[in-house]
Amino acid sequence: MIDLHSHSTFSDGSNTPAELVEMAHNIGLTALALTDHDSVNGCKEFQQAAQKYPDLLAINGCELNTNYQADMEIIALNITDFAPYHTHQTVLMKYREEANIMRLEKLQKLGYKIEWENVVFDEHGNKRNVIVKPHIVNYLYATGQIPEKEMAYKELLGRGCPAYVEAKSPSVEETIDFIRQTGAVSVLAHPCLVKLNDHDLYNEIARLKKVGLQGMEVQHSDMSADDMKKYQSWADELGLLKSGGSDFHGQSAHYGIALGIGKGQLNIPHEYIEKIIAASGK
Repeated sequence: MIDLHSHSTFSDGSNTPAELVEMAHNIGLTALALTDHDSVNGCKEFQQAAQKYPDLLAINGCELNTNYQADMEIIALNITDFAPYHTHQTVLMKYREEANIMRLEKLQKLGYKIEWENVVFDEHGNKRNVIVKPHIVNYLYATGQIPEKEMAYKELLGRGCPAYVEAKSPSVEETIDFIRQTGAVSVLAHPCLVKLNDHDLYNEIARLKKVGLQGMEVQHSDMSADDMKKYQSWADELGLLKSGGSDFHGQSAHYGIALGIGKGQLNIPHEYIEKIIAASGK
């Protein structure tokens, strides 16, 4: 069993890359991908920790945001050249910072007490590599300004809400092309969370396949058994590589999700990563 979608403290996860490796080893995973948001900064620690466990295949990855209006993210898997990702993430981090400052300004106008310093540093006083919405939500919840975290996403920060800000990002086509040029494999993350109906989503995935998309997640913590059967069928029909992962964040977000098994329904075969590695650089 493998897990090709996880997050560490280098983006919005609660566990360090080394802790993720330990967890993966303890539950018997044969492969784990670190896919932090827009950042590959944790991959060095990730690979160093994995050297202790030769039976665990550690895959460098990155989940890249796009400007797609229906919420679409693309994962780069099997990254071997970090230089272009460091350049890419510098631009994306600038966009994220601008958007987050605007979110805080809107929240302040709504009467919430939150400053940049409240989210830029973690609970240990260390400066975060990436600031994302869960960091804002966690602070509001921890300080008693919201009754539950889900409320912030539905009533404050979600699309159409009073503190919503659209962050600038490259297009999905540009993102797929960027990943291809680096020799990694592009994978559509959690299609179940893309805000399109099945007919439109299928046609959009087919279009993206023509512009270079190589794979899609067919197992994910937010997928039902029927969802997984559907997406596996789509991948076969469209000739896309299959991937899957828990989207594990630890205690920072996505509660009730465990590494490797998600909500208990995941069983991702090792052959997925074998085929992804074989397709790298093509």
